[in-house]
Amino acid sequence: GKSVSTPVTEAVGCHIGRVREPNPASPVTYSNQVARIFQRHCVECHRPGEIAPFTLTDYNDVVGWAETIEEVIRDHRMPPWHADPRHGHFANQRLMTDDEKQTVYDWVAAGAPEGNPAELPEPIDYVSGWRLSRPPDQVVAMRPRPFTVPSEGTVEYQYFVVDPGFTEDKWVHAAEVIPGNTSVVHHAIVFFRAPEGVRQRGLGWLTAYVPGQNHFELPRTQARFIPAGSKFIFQMHYTPTGSPQDDLTKVGLIFSDANEVEEELLTLVAINHDFQIPPHASNYRIDATRAEFPAGTKLLAMAPHMHVRGKAFQVDLVRPGKTAAESSRETLLKVPHYDFNWQHAYQLAEPVPLSDGARLECSGWFDNSEDNLVNPDPSAKVRWGDQTWEEMMIAFFEVSVPVGDKHARDSRRVPLLTPQQREAANRAADDLIRRFDKDGDQRVHRDDVPDAFAAFAFNGFDTNRDRYITRDEAFQQAVRQQRRKANGGGQ
Repeated sequence: GKSVSTPVTEAVGCHIGRVREPNPASPVTYSNQVARIFQRHCVECHRPGEIAPFTLTDYNDVVGWAETIEEVIRDHRMPPWHADPRHGHFANQRLMTDDEKQTVYDWVAAGAPEGNPAELPEPIDYVSGWRLSRPPDQVVAMRPRPFTVPSEGTVEYQYFVVDPGFTEDKWVHAAEVIPGNTSVVHHAIVFFRAPEGVRQRGLGWLTAYVPGQNHFELPRTQARFIPAGSKFIFQMHYTPTGSPQDDLTKVGLIFSDANEVEEELLTLVAINHDFQIPPHASNYRIDATRAEFPAGTKLLAMAPHMHVRGKAFQVDLVRPGKTAAESSRETLLKVPHYDFNWQHAYQLAEPVPLSDGARLECSGWFDNSEDNLVNPDPSAKVRWGDQTWEEMMIAFFEVSVPVGDKHARDSRRVPLLTPQQREAANRAADDLIRRFDKDGDQRVHRDDVPDAFAAFAFNGFDTNRDRYITRDEAFQQAVRQQRRKANGGGQ
């Protein structure tokens, strides 16, 4: 006589395909059309040694997946691309045409016939190793020896600082990260940090290996400026797989001659650290804005980043007018179904100028409810953090800025500190570590400082966003404060 608490539910599982008798009279076969479609859209990942769980390089590999292939295409899960086509045009979009989709559907309906193998396209000779346009001019490893990832447990983000040995300024036209062990590397990001006395513009982003992102190169007239004496910082996110694994990730670099560079590449961010997603919230919104762009800035690409509670993301370009009525808003990117496993960089088909006063307004929506099947804990109050059960709200923006007299190398130099300023900066750094370092490791964790400091000051110190302030980071922030004082409060 008791009511059923859940009378109806949906089954969660994989599609079970049926074996069908191929129609020998079908005008569409694997050999004459479908293999070419898969080469254009699928085989890049669905081949031996790549990220996909099975290969699509041979008819015998493909035929058993035919109905599943149709399902994931109809559901817009494959090819993996999450931008709403009504907003923005992207050079690297992964989209099948309607005709290509219909060809696959017709082939599956006909029982997935093979056809005449003589009609197969020539196999693509995919590049193994570096995917740069030519062999790298220099390769830098994250450390002299591999890092051992434990078999289980949580591995905190690992940060490896390495000296690439730049004795002169470098313009890096292209860079690529190759993980040493893709089974345990979830992502790898390489930053550069300019030496003391050199002004660094932008985030210091160099390149990354991230799920869902393909390598792409921009024109040789665009490059990143890396000052002599800079250090590289490898940020490594590892995922244990059940047995100890070694990894030695590397980055490859292609340099440009300074005389051929017309635009400097910078990576800027819109970021919001200060949030708390309530338990069971199904559509919680968090906003972030980026403004104040250098003259002549052009937007080249965008990359939203959230974790497993990320639900949707949007980037709007707002151009102010003399009146509210004259202001304009344009949606540059809309991701209605964000997927943590496919973190795309959306490369614009045409650069977008960012005029004076323009701002990029970003909104991210998060699903902390039971309906989110990958939600680790719907009852949790979720704050900012590195691990996937925590959350992030970031938009990365790849921009270009004209290289002119303002950006000449000499203008990048900033005055060195006087002995008195250096002494004051050292005292300030030592004082901060002494006050808040609770375990004597010469680092201050975000949880160790008062709430007001964490909310309003911590991020100014924590330049690599690892939730720790090191002695060096404390000193560098104190140096910046000394320079602001010397400049009357400005910089």
